[in-house]
Amino acid sequence: MAETIRTRFAPSPTGALHLGNARTAALNWLFARHHGGAFVLRLEDTDTERNVAGGEASIRDGLDWLGLDRDEGPDRGGDYGPYRQSERGERYAARAEALLEAGEAFRCFCTPEELETHRARAVERGDPPGRDPRCAERSPGETDALLAEGRRFAVRLRVPSGAIAFEDRLKGRLSIDGDDLGDMVLVRADGRPTYNFAVAVDDLEMRISHVIRGVGHLSNTPKQVLLYRAFEAEPPTFVHIPTVLAPGGGKLSKRAGATGLLEYRDRGFHPDAVLNYLSLLSWSSPDGEEFLGRSALVRGIDIDRIGATDGEIDEEKLTWLSGQHIRALPPQALAAEWARRPDVASLGLDVSDLERAAEVFAERTQLYTDAATELGGVFAPPELSGERAAAVLAADASMAALEAARRVWDETEWTPARLKPALRDVAKATGLAGREFFAPVRVALTGRAHGPDIADVAYALGRERTLSRLATAIDFVQRFREGAG
Repeated sequence: MAETIRTRFAPSPTGALHLGNARTAALNWLFARHHGGAFVLRLEDTDTERNVAGGEASIRDGLDWLGLDRDEGPDRGGDYGPYRQSERGERYAARAEALLEAGEAFRCFCTPEELETHRARAVERGDPPGRDPRCAERSPGETDALLAEGRRFAVRLRVPSGAIAFEDRLKGRLSIDGDDLGDMVLVRADGRPTYNFAVAVDDLEMRISHVIRGVGHLSNTPKQVLLYRAFEAEPPTFVHIPTVLAPGGGKLSKRAGATGLLEYRDRGFHPDAVLNYLSLLSWSSPDGEEFLGRSALVRGIDIDRIGATDGEIDEEKLTWLSGQHIRALPPQALAAEWARRPDVASLGLDVSDLERAAEVFAERTQLYTDAATELGGVFAPPELSGERAAAVLAADASMAALEAARRVWDETEWTPARLKPALRDVAKATGLAGREFFAPVRVALTGRAHGPDIADVAYALGRERTLSRLATAIDFVQRFREGAG
């Protein structure tokens, strides 16, 4: 095996990635990056009946969104391709022929009906059902004669009786009796390789050093170990990770927790939060820290810290992590993310508007999609003539509050640190009660009775827009009083 750490993610293009298989990809990527190794994408696409249109592109898009860059793959190339199993038929045929020549495999000419009859009789006798000595013990002359007749055949591996032991990094030493496996089919009579044969050949030829995959593949491991031994090669390190379960337990399904990975993107989750969460489903940091950035995850990943129990998806925690990662962004970066969203772009705000808003409103968001609601409520022109807004502005104290706010903010440095105390001090100087002073100022800026801190709203709106809205409200109150008089 290669001295360099090489991991792989090998999905089938049968549908979109969900959190379960994305977790497998994440662990392989993190482990490779931690060791300065290579992360390989390989597509197991030989089951053409289950492949879906756009499946490969969807997988790549999901990995790209999570930031799991590939060193090799169908879209990257590399020294050990092809990276689609459907393009590796010659490699499987050559490997099968090599095993036949070495005597590690044999041609089986039995029909499915003959095999089924043999299995039934073996079960009746209490013999291992997966072996049929007729083909395994044919002479070269008999085999040549059958080939000359044009008989179709499968290629099967000679599996010895007795314990087949192997090591799993998490579960330790395991074994299974060879009689329970029988003589494994490597290549079907129609020429198609079986799953385990193709996987073992691919991992061997792509020099994969660590196979990190779901525990559901544990039963495949002894079969693949046998193939490594037949090829006189050292097997990779096997790491079988616990299962990701739906909320409340149970298998992930379209009805229970198997939300497509890109749906989390569309719902506005921060991709680093999803990577962070997928890691927490697998292993924990030594100090118990849960909010971990990408570089911290790469530094901290430790296979030996992967837990033994299955983990349930908790979207509440995932949402919380998304908020943590969003709030950790510099305002310029958060503003740029907001600007990419069509719902925010429709508000018609410029870059400076978004950057100011990001400074003061990031704490109010957990998803990127929260921005349109928050910003729309602030930047939309206030409707002062509505029943509730007009009632607030009609109060006796409203004019004094509006004029005081406009006067003090016109002379204040436009930063959150200055705007808040300036407004607080002038409110105290007017002698007005808190609600008497702040309610008309809020309505003047947003048309609403409730919302974010007023000074934060003013900062996000900017000096010119804020003073203009205060002036408009003052004019509204004057006209109201003139009309009332």
